[in-house]
Amino acid sequence: MTCPEDAFPVSPLTANELLLENSEVIKIQGPDKKGRPILRIVGKYFPANILKGESAEAALKGYLRKRILPELQKKTFAIVYIHTRVNRHDNFPGLSVLRSVLESVPDAVRESIRKLFFIHPGLQSRIFFFTFGSIFFGPWLYAKLKYIGRVEYLKPYMTAEQLEIPDFVREHDGTLEIHPLWDYGIIKPVSVEMEMNSRRWNLLDDFYDNLLLHGAKQPRLPVAF
Repeated sequence: MTCPEDAFPVSPLTANELLLENSEVIKIQGPDKKGRPILRIVGKYFPANILKGESAEAALKGYLRKRILPELQKKTFAIVYIHTRVNRHDNFPGLSVLRSVLESVPDAVRESIRKLFFIHPGLQSRIFFFTFGSIFFGPWLYAKLKYIGRVEYLKPYMTAEQLEIPDFVREHDGTLEIHPLWDYGIIKPVSVEMEMNSRRWNLLDDFYDNLLLHGAKQPRLPVAF
């Protein structure tokens, strides 16, 4: 029989907790290839423009206690944190969300975390965790941290059917295929669509240049069109 102090209450969500649920910033998915639940956290989904300070912390703790923790009791599980396109001006508190989640999890449940996958960490996050990682997570969890530069690198651990990946994350992967140094702040960000449009315009310019030079003998437009 579960002791009252260990039980997680089943009670209605507050307005702020309901906002978190609708935003899908925290969800349980899976299982992964080892049969463990996956706690997926999407930093970009956190409504930082509405939830701030103490109200954000209270909403996170309440939502975890009512919706998430009851499903994780006595189970080992993995955490997938998606840091893709989290920024200071919009929802930079993505890392704060991750830390608040970890701090809100009871010790008995926290010890059941087997892996913490960090998708699209970027240069700033890597430097921060290299310097303060053991303080931010604690040595026990920092040792389980694994950076994931591309979604495909999750394949040894889980499949597409086991983890729902937002479209903007896959789009970011596509951009990194063209500009692999984007996440390191070395080149100016450009979307895949913009890049492809630029390539099409360059091909079109070449087509008309050749048309002026060779007249009617100009070949058809390139296959890219």
